[in-house]
Amino acid sequence: MKNIVWILLLGLTTVSCSKYLKLRKSTDANLKLEKAEEYYAKEDYQRALPLLEDVIGAFRGTTQHERVYYLYANSYYNMGDYFFAQSYLSRFQKTFPRSKFAEECAFKSVVCSYKLSPEPSLDQSFTAEAMDNIQLFLEDFPESDRRDTCNVLMTNLRDKLEEKSYLNSKLYYRTLHYEAAIISLNNTLKDYPNTQFEEDIRFMILRSNYELASNSVRKKKRSRLENTIKSYEKYIDKFADSKRANQAENLYKNTVKELESL
Repeated sequence: MKNIVWILLLGLTTVSCSKYLKLRKSTDANLKLEKAEEYYAKEDYQRALPLLEDVIGAFRGTTQHERVYYLYANSYYNMGDYFFAQSYLSRFQKTFPRSKFAEECAFKSVVCSYKLSPEPSLDQSFTAEAMDNIQLFLEDFPESDRRDTCNVLMTNLRDKLEEKSYLNSKLYYRTLHYEAAIISLNNTLKDYPNTQFEEDIRFMILRSNYELASNSVRKKKRSRLENTIKSYEKYIDKFADSKRANQAENLYKNTVKELESL
């Protein structure tokens, strides 16, 4: 019985594939569009997309071009192919700015950009591009109901850039490049004054200043020790109850001793 079922299924699959291949070879654009719409309605985008690609040129300049392009762009989107979907959805809005689907496609293009943004440890070019796309959407559709969603996406992307800046700065610290770490860490605080990483950043600045001062030549030592004290004061002023407050206190005491010995 199992063998019979498998044979029947194989036969049906073979017939189905044969019909689809015959359809792909057809020169009847209207038939291909009709079948593509049927596949699209069934969420069979793998079959709808090639048919739409076959006829998209044939309907250019006709009243059906907008519909074909909409289905084509959304097939990529629904398949999760966000790179191509972003390109075609964005192009749809530019090609058909007055379409009833213009806002929908523009928003989906934004979502694609957001999806393409990688984790913070990687290059953030796509993140910056996604933020630009969100801003353009908000300018093009200022009354959109999707505005709040866009603001949430923008916040998430900014958080990612903040973490990227923090990780880059921390790398200088971990590799003992203390002077570069101090500059980079301070830039992170400047760019993201309300950063969630402030306590860690300020402690790394303190420690970097101390290590830099301790290993400095005499003529640079005093000014760097004084910078260490300043960074300690900024740290302890906000994080006196931190688990690392004792470590900060020890660095401060050692700094004072070194200053007194000069």
